[in-house]
Amino acid sequence: MATVERRRQQVTEDEFAGMYPRLRRFAGVVGDRADDPDDLVQEALARFLRLDGKPDDPERYLRRTIVNLTVDRGRRTTRWAARAPKLVAAAEHTDLYPSDLDVLDALAGPERAVLWLAVVEGWTFDEIGDLLGIRPTAARKQASRARTRLRAALEGAQR
Repeated sequence: MATVERRRQQVTEDEFAGMYPRLRRFAGVVGDRADDPDDLVQEALARFLRLDGKPDDPERYLRRTIVNLTVDRGRRTTRWAARAPKLVAAAEHTDLYPSDLDVLDALAGPERAVLWLAVVEGWTFDEIGDLLGIRPTAARKQASRARTRLRAALEGAQR
């Protein structure tokens, strides 16, 4: 019995080792700058391992969990910022050499996820909608709004 359980665990570890680079890239894009991609993947994996029954598609489950973790952390950060006293006056900071990645901060984690999956990984909006638990038309609309925001942010950065 222990041998069978160890074998199942080994398969899971091997599968995860193959998924890890893709999941880490995805977490790096979806998560906020303050979020370490490794932490997001590790927390998603911990939640996966606590499940009683394993999902049919572990990578899809882990991606969905990463998006959910990002949304939850964003909510906590917003609540904390609203409650925290303003200790330092907000200073306007302008980078001499702004990064194109700064523009991605204009998007929420789920919007970054939709764009990443659609543009970089070539997923269909049906697949994206299924992953995020939304309709394909909503995923398509999110992608359109995200592109519009990115375009506006890029045009503002070039001025």
